[in-house]
Amino acid sequence: MSHKFVIVGAGLSGLSNAFFIKHFFPKAQITLIEQSNRVGGMIVSNNRNGFICEEGPRSIRMGKYNRPLYHILNKIGLYKEFVPSIQQPYSYIYWNGKLNAVPLQMNLGTISQFIKDNGSGDLFKLIKAYPKIMLMNPNTDNLGEYLDHVLGKDLTEKYAESVFYGIYGESVYNLSKALCYTKSHMKGYDDQEISKDLSLDKDFEQVRDEKLQGANSYRFKNGVESLTKRLHDYLQETYKMEYKMQLNSKAKGIDLAKKELIVESREEQEEQRINYDYLILNAPTHQLSQIMANSNLNKIGEMFRGVKCNSLVTRNICWNQKILPKEFEGFGYLINPKQEQVILGMVADSLSFPSQYPENATNLSVMSIYDVNDHVILSELSKHLGVKIPEPKEIITKSWSKAFTRFSPGHQEEMKKIESELNTKNIIIGANNYTLAIPELVYLSYSKMKQLYL
Repeated sequence: MSHKFVIVGAGLSGLSNAFFIKHFFPKAQITLIEQSNRVGGMIVSNNRNGFICEEGPRSIRMGKYNRPLYHILNKIGLYKEFVPSIQQPYSYIYWNGKLNAVPLQMNLGTISQFIKDNGSGDLFKLIKAYPKIMLMNPNTDNLGEYLDHVLGKDLTEKYAESVFYGIYGESVYNLSKALCYTKSHMKGYDDQEISKDLSLDKDFEQVRDEKLQGANSYRFKNGVESLTKRLHDYLQETYKMEYKMQLNSKAKGIDLAKKELIVESREEQEEQRINYDYLILNAPTHQLSQIMANSNLNKIGEMFRGVKCNSLVTRNICWNQKILPKEFEGFGYLINPKQEQVILGMVADSLSFPSQYPENATNLSVMSIYDVNDHVILSELSKHLGVKIPEPKEIITKSWSKAFTRFSPGHQEEMKKIESELNTKNIIIGANNYTLAIPELVYLSYSKMKQLYL
């Protein structure tokens, strides 16, 4: 049976939707509507004078949710360009004016360094808390309240606040335990079951096992954006007229009676109506609220308006010299919100992926909530690292305005209410409303299409 699918948003979620639609519905007709002039969404890679600069996600984490993503990499042949990370011994948190080591590799040396930086009391508290982390399940979706129960306020304030604030730009007391910690949106994941749908070639498995052994994350030769570019190219080349992309086109509203998406083309400056059997919306929540308000779905529009979004500023800072202290052996560091710094965190890309940068060069990715002058960022880096940071060769700044859904307590339940109402109208909400992680985005895109198929 042939179906018409219209997808709003040509980021990884939308492209993955298209890929798995054709997996389950081979005769489907697909149209992607993208507001910007490019595919890829928040995945942006640039090669600047030999520096691979990631303006969005900097790498893809290894983990148990990778099979649907691996299936895509297998089909589009991108696995041949795997660049594995070099695992560093530590990550750090900035606390009370200095960097404190947190082991990424568990051995006598890293544990000794943790005790030296943080005291033996923190280690014993963490060991004591471990059974509670595994067994306790307080009836709350507030991540901070949960962590207070299992870790105690001291450890929550020092460690958990640093980690989650650095990742989400929010205090743990403003985050959902279900989405940010227990990953309840992934509870249906079953690798053995998925393998019946999504096979992997022996060549892929051999290259993956050889290249990614011991790595905790990976990129591609030309950056993470190779994923979205190659996936789009594969869909175009494989499905030709059954797969259409419209760039510079903004979704404005939905005619529910006629099952038409109303689109405004920036190039032609006129409205267009696109008929669909199923409509998939991968836009940020503030855009979804506008679409619903223009579609006589005011109640759902109000619910989307209640979902807060966070902004983020990323900087790739490049030097043609080594600028990190010799004793710094880390993936990067995160800042606790109580330290009142502009920087959320820093990732030392040139330590994790040295082959993607000139020899003896340094590339740091620095995240902040607010945009400030570059000298403020460089001054904070100097203070955190305990060295005078020299003038960089280049700084590439990217501002993401209201781009990240804030996963507040109760967010998942609110989304379930929205989805249950929209599903009756053949409208599907995209994976970006549940996660920021690349493997999870791809899995949820697969899962939604499989549910529709079943």
